[in-house]
Order: sequence, then structure tokens, then C-alpha cells
Amino acid sequence: MNDRSLLIVYDNSFYNKLGRGNISINSFCNIIGFLKNYNFDVCNIDDHISKGNSISDIDILITTNDVSQNNIDEQPNISIIFSLSEIYSHTESNSMNKEIITKNIEFKHKKYDYLNQLDGEMNISYGGEFFHLHGNYVRQFFDYKGWQSFINYDDFVIGLKKNENNKKFYYLGLLNTYSSFYFAKYDNERFLKRVIKDIIDNDKKELHFKSEKSFSNNIKEYEKSDNIHDLSKIKGNHIIHIDNGELIKKGFYDDPLNSPYNCLSKFLSESFKRITYLNQEIIENLYNFKNYGNDYGVLLLKGLNFDGILPPTPSHALHYPDKGNFYGELWLAMISEFLGCAVGYSQEKNGNIFQNLVPSIKKEFLLSSESSKKELDFHTEIAFHPLMCDYVLLYCLRQDHEKNAKTFTSSAKMMLRDLSLKEIKILSEPLFITGIDYSYGSPNGVKGNGPLTSILYGNPNDPYMIYDLDLMKGLNTEAELVLDKLKKIANKYKYWVALEAGDLLIIDNNRCVHGRSEFIPRYDGYDRWLLRTCVLTNIKQASSDILEEPRIINTRFIV
Repeated sequence: MNDRSLLIVYDNSFYNKLGRGNISINSFCNIIGFLKNYNFDVCNIDDHISKGNSISDIDILITTNDVSQNNIDEQPNISIIFSLSEIYSHTESNSMNKEIITKNIEFKHKKYDYLNQLDGEMNISYGGEFFHLHGNYVRQFFDYKGWQSFINYDDFVIGLKKNENNKKFYYLGLLNTYSSFYFAKYDNERFLKRVIKDIIDNDKKELHFKSEKSFSNNIKEYEKSDNIHDLSKIKGNHIIHIDNGELIKKGFYDDPLNSPYNCLSKFLSESFKRITYLNQEIIENLYNFKNYGNDYGVLLLKGLNFDGILPPTPSHALHYPDKGNFYGELWLAMISEFLGCAVGYSQEKNGNIFQNLVPSIKKEFLLSSESSKKELDFHTEIAFHPLMCDYVLLYCLRQDHEKNAKTFTSSAKMMLRDLSLKEIKILSEPLFITGIDYSYGSPNGVKGNGPLTSILYGNPNDPYMIYDLDLMKGLNTEAELVLDKLKKIANKYKYWVALEAGDLLIIDNNRCVHGRSEFIPRYDGYDRWLLRTCVLTNIKQASSDILEEPRIINTRFIV
């Protein structure tokens, strides 16, 4: 190498081979971000080649593909290869280099649960230093002909190297250790700095990390969020306009269904069948939202309004007046059964699947869906429940008088932008206790009488979230500080919709939090009136709590 600054090039072509949200993609992005944080000259290999440069001009290539078997004269000076993990496979498999066999390490103390499929900690002695690492799907190497081991964990080889014609190759099994949930844990970042430094120093090129701020504490620079925060006025895949007139012509509303309040199972079944009346583009949008979500964590269907006279808004939630049809329930049932299974909870509106959300004069200031003069702040629906619903559907029958009532949301994907890796690490640990809702028997507004939980879990690219601003508290000062910051971030990425008659809002209860603004009811029969349905994607897990009536979950809480 000459004395110019190091040219580091990365090859991310493997992105196209993996599914959306793959942990390896997240980890690789973090490694590149780590290098940029320390002011290295880093560029993509396609950009490098498009400028007329050759591969041999590269000082260091960061890749997941084994380039060691290519023409040696066309190699970079140094290649650092990260092994892609077979996430759900613990069997032996060939790496890109057919001479190397890799396998996930079976941690003796691994713990399996729905929050974290593999929780492995590694104590490594490397280069005269001791490192306590946290590993997620770490690969070990064996049968590595032509390579030498240079990083070991117990009896496992997790790092290889070789030198061929003055070209150096390093093969590391730690890629997924650097996903967003784990990068800031223990000594992970310090270890990566040491390994990178040793690799470069061994090539007689002194390395200085130019930034004093660690990548784990760094927050990426993003453009400010949209100036418009009304979801109904933002173009994107979060909104679907339904041509109700076309559906009427197709016969969607012909053969009126019997009351869902008398024969629920048949109503759900018959409603689901009518999804075939929707055009393929709408069905595809619903499918994509179900499987991949979107930036906002919600899907808004507009245009489902009907001509006809709506009866007065019920004075209490358990009164179901004759509306002349069950079109609202039909749409809720059809979409719910497409997403999973419509369910009710026995403590919530007597377990009704289709719940009236109407203002109650006795509950105006309570933390309740029947309140009006108190804002319901950001929360995951029934965050405390072991059978927490996956979706919440809101169908608007009547808007409030002043059209001021807003349903607002904030997505985990957007909030992640303003969190450092250290903060993500804290949020992904069980350091938070949520509270049990008032409607489930808890005194109003009591914090921390529910279960212990993490706030973030799942895929670090697109994490799931459990969060209740009003009822959740942290176990320690560090957790409380991050919880307070999360409140500010949630409000920064706050989007809203003032639901109109005929709007149906689908809230992904795992990917975003939601709330409702204050509004002024008049109790004159024309107040705001919504129908709500909850959806569980895997109803089998609730089978032991569905004992009396189908689809009604009867979990009991001691408060």
C-alpha cells in the first residue's frame, strides 16, 4: 500500500438473493456504517468500477462472497469476507468456498423464546485482550483446507485467514453479531475495531480511528419527516381508494348477510368469501401489507360509505341499534379473516367481535376507548396481554361534530431512525413493565402492574414493538431515559387521520403504536361512532383461553 488514505469498497450484491428484512442485510449495513462513522473512504463496488477503476486498486474489499478463488492478479490487497448465516439451519453447509464447511454454533446455554431465537454470549481472548461478545447465529468453520484459524471461541473456529501471492483474505463467522439489536452489546464494537485494526496493521499500514464517537452511540442523519402528517393526504402504498359504486354493480352487497350478533361463525365465513369481488390490485396491496407492512404501519381504505339513514349514535357501547344493514361489519369481517382471525376479549365490550367505540359521559377522562376529553396517548393495543392482537381495525360510521377527532400513529420503522444502537440494545432487553388496562380491571392509569417485556423485538430491519406510553415504566434509570426519549421520537414521527364515514383503518399492532386525540361530544345522538375489531394471526395459541364461546379470549388477570 502507498501512503494515501485507505480505499475500502464493499460488495452488497448479496442483498438481491435474500428476502426482505433479512438480518444479514441489517448487519452488513451496520458494518459499513461503522467504517463510515470512523471516517474511512468507503464506496460501493459498482460505483468504483463504473468510474473506470479496477478491483486490484482496492485496498480492502468488504464482502460476503468468497473472492479468494478468483484470478489472483485481479484481487484487492485485502478481502474481508463475512459468512452469511443459515438462520434456521444448524446443519453443516458449504460456504462460497467449496473447501470450507460452516455450521451455526450450538450454544450450550441458548434460550429459545418468541423474543429472541438464539441468545448466545461468547468470552474470547484475542490479541492479548479479553472480549465479552454477544452472538446471534455465529458460524464456525471446519475442514478449511488452505486456511489458518485466527479467531477462536472455545473449541470453535470463527475466523480464518490466508495469504496468497501477497493478497490477504480473512473469513469471519460473526456477521449477524452486528445486527442492530446486538451491535452495542458488551464488547462487540470494540472487538470489531480491534480485528479491523489488526488486519490493516499487519499490512504495515498504521490505522487510526478518526472519530471519537463510537458507532453504537451514533444516530444517523435523516431528512426531516414529511411536512404533511395527515395520512389521507400523503400519497403512498398506505392508502387504498375503493370504488364502492363498482362493487355495488358487481353484486358485492347483494344477498344481505344475517346478523353477526346471532350467528358469528357463518357471518365471518360468508364475509371472507366476498373478498373475491375486490380487484387484484387491492388484494395484492392487502397481501403486501399483511406480509411486509409499510413505513407507516397502517393501511387506510377509503370510499366505503353508504347511502341511507344511520340511527343515532348509541349512548353506551353495549347498545347495538338497528342500522338497516351490516355493511360495516361485513368489511371488518372480510379484512380480518384475510389477515388472520377476528377475535374478541371477554373483558372488552363483553367479548364482542364488532365493538362500538362511542363516547360515554361517565368515562370522559378515563384511559378508555369510551373517553373523549382525555387524549389516549401512544400505545400498543392490550400490550400487557399474552395473546395481544396483531391488528386493530377501525371502521367509521359517523365522524365527530367538529371533525377534530384524530387517530394518530407512529411506526417502529420510523422511530428506529432516531435511536442509537446502544438505545436499540436497551429497548430490545426485558427492562420494561407495562400496565394492565382499566377495562381489564386495573385502577385507572396505574403503571407497571403488568408483565415484564422488551419494547423492540423481532427483525432489527423492521422490528416489532410493544409500547404503552401511559402505563409503561422502565426497571432502571437507563431504561427510563430511553423510554422518555422514545416518547419524543414517537411524536416526531406522528401521523394522523381524521376518520370519515366509510373509512376503514387497519393498524398493524406489532409495527406501530396508535392513539386518539381529544374531542368534544354533545350526546345528541350524532357523536362519533366507530366499529372496532381485533385480529389474531395465530388463533391456535389462544385455544386454551377460548373455552366458552368461539373466538372470545377469556384470559383472566389478577390486579
